[in-house]
Amino acid sequence: MANVYLGTDTRLQRRVAIKALRPEVAIDKESRKRFQREAHAVSTMGHPSIVRVYDTGEELIPAASTETPIPFIVMEYIDGKVLRKLMDNGPFEPKVAVHITLGILDALDESHRAGIIHRDIKPGNVMVTPTGLVKVCDFGIAQAIEDPTNDPSAIVGTAQYFSPEQAKGELIDGRSDLYSTAVVLFEMVTGSPVFTGDSSVAVAFQHVTQTAPRARSRRPELSPELDFVIAKALEKDRTLRFGSASEFAVALRSITTLWADASTPRREATSESLELQLERSAISASESHYEQEKSPSMDLSELRDSLNSDTPPKSKTIKWVVLASAAIAVVASVVAGMMIWVLTLGGSPGVTSLAVEIPAVALKQYSEAETIMVDLGLVVKRTRASSDSVPAGLVISTSPEPGIRVATGEVVTVVESTGPVLKVVPDLNLTTLAKATALIEDAGFVLGKVTKDYSATVSKNSIIAATPTSGTPLVAGQPVDLIISTGLVKVPNVVGSSIQKAKAMLEAVTVQYGVVVTTDLSCTGSVVKSQSIRAGDGPQNQTITLVYCAG
Repeated sequence: MANVYLGTDTRLQRRVAIKALRPEVAIDKESRKRFQREAHAVSTMGHPSIVRVYDTGEELIPAASTETPIPFIVMEYIDGKVLRKLMDNGPFEPKVAVHITLGILDALDESHRAGIIHRDIKPGNVMVTPTGLVKVCDFGIAQAIEDPTNDPSAIVGTAQYFSPEQAKGELIDGRSDLYSTAVVLFEMVTGSPVFTGDSSVAVAFQHVTQTAPRARSRRPELSPELDFVIAKALEKDRTLRFGSASEFAVALRSITTLWADASTPRREATSESLELQLERSAISASESHYEQEKSPSMDLSELRDSLNSDTPPKSKTIKWVVLASAAIAVVASVVAGMMIWVLTLGGSPGVTSLAVEIPAVALKQYSEAETIMVDLGLVVKRTRASSDSVPAGLVISTSPEPGIRVATGEVVTVVESTGPVLKVVPDLNLTTLAKATALIEDAGFVLGKVTKDYSATVSKNSIIAATPTSGTPLVAGQPVDLIISTGLVKVPNVVGSSIQKAKAMLEAVTVQYGVVVTTDLSCTGSVVKSQSIRAGDGPQNQTITLVYCAG
């Protein structure tokens, strides 16, 4: 949808990347909005692993279009290689793959804290500089969780790296980005995608229906610990994945070895044993977000030749550099853990967790649920939905779900029930009874009591009125009562009445007869002597003759 140019910031004398919307796309209002959302999304974040935005605007560029202003974003110029090109030449040494993954997770940790889901994590949107710095790019389809104008269930992204919930068009959260990151990690360490197919639809279908293969099934020399971490992040059920980018990163940093021990038989590690190992290793780091826990600045200067020639990083060239960086990360984790342990040993209230667990508030009053969330340091986004089982005013669910650990300040969507689904009573007037019954059932209601009444205009067995009336909101499954026409009118007895009163009674809306008056001079009293249609049930649309005593 856009072209990217290398430019020069003449004021600050620096190279920049200028992303300009293509003219044929710029005429579309939605595309311009999406482009502006990208600039806004990235500008709210400041992290070394996220490409920075310097400026944005629109400019009439005659060479591109003489009518449509072209939106543009001036961005940080990244002197590096797209991860996709590095991956095309084969599997990575696991330490390099983990290092790149940690860079992606650090960027996602920042964006998720800012309330922004990337939604299109893939190798084509990740760059690696010659010094090993990882940059996450292209927030063009990112979705701000708190922005009601964005649809969090819209199917956007790249099928090869879809999460199951993306492929199904469900509401998504940050754990969708974590799944996509795990797909990238799987491909980096094995040299092959998680799923392949003849079409994007076929691949997306596999993400929804098939259990992801284990990384060790493609590359047996990988350690069971690394294999388990990847498998956990690739769980179909998002509640079984890591709860946050920082939790995923802590699990990777807690792995003691990335290679299987060649001297012992290779076997799959059990979930229970690895869960305990990861839990023990991350006991303090998962509960706080100190700066030391971010990806260390890894010196990958020896990778320059590989990066410049689009070849993947190899283990021999960076083995000691990666080991040293990993050691620094481990030492930082241990030191930070000891500090927290020492400070909390005496029951000090000064050290608290920056990560909180989403509480279970379903079936509580919304106001109570909101208070609980706010007291935990969470930001509440209120949405409403109908429910046949949850009474109005109570909470249906939350996103993220209960039990998920998130950072303080995280936006939590709380869904409040508006009560049962309300449907609208259809317009039934003047339809036949058979047609009205079908309309009632199609709308989700049932036929109630049917009564008959007189009508001057509605034909026999057609609907005069419905209760509730047409257009009334009503709970599905409720009865709709009908009044149908007998095809007759109730003719009044006007004999003995004055001619004025007799005409008023016969021309009323309930009868609507035409009246013809003839005089009889043989009688006196100025009253009606007789009527040509007798009182009682009479046919519709008739003319009645009255004989008037005028003698």
